[in-house]
Amino acid sequence: MSGQLGGTLTFTYATQNVAPRKTSRTALLPLLIVLFLVSYAILAMLVLEQGRTIESQRVLLREMLKDSNQLAALKNKLANAEAKRSQDKSGVEERSKDPDIGNSATAPKGADKGTDKEARRRGNSARSMKDAPRKPAADVEDVRRSTGVI
Repeated sequence: MSGQLGGTLTFTYATQNVAPRKTSRTALLPLLIVLFLVSYAILAMLVLEQGRTIESQRVLLREMLKDSNQLAALKNKLANAEAKRSQDKSGVEERSKDPDIGNSATAPKGADKGTDKEARRRGNSARSMKDAPRKPAADVEDVRRSTGVI
């Protein structure tokens, strides 16, 4: 070290006539903000429309369920009326028959059986719900098969 401190410093002064250029990030920032606002507005409208659609579908499903219940009640009522009518009809036929049913000259046995079968068929066809057949006791349980009734 020689005893001299520091070094030589040179300043250059120049005037800048050209304005500094803005980078592309700052130029696109307002445009990006506008695009985000528009996209969020569209998204909000979509959410509102979906909410209305879901609500209208819920109302339609409730109406369909109510109509289905009314239709099932009407079918049951008609089935009961048909069964009652067939029972009344068979009761009137039994009362109007001669007390001497065993007499083969007045009424053949096959004719009586045929009318009873027809009356039973009419009563059975009036049912809206059919019973599922029972599983035999000797049947081995198979875990792959569904045994529930829908």
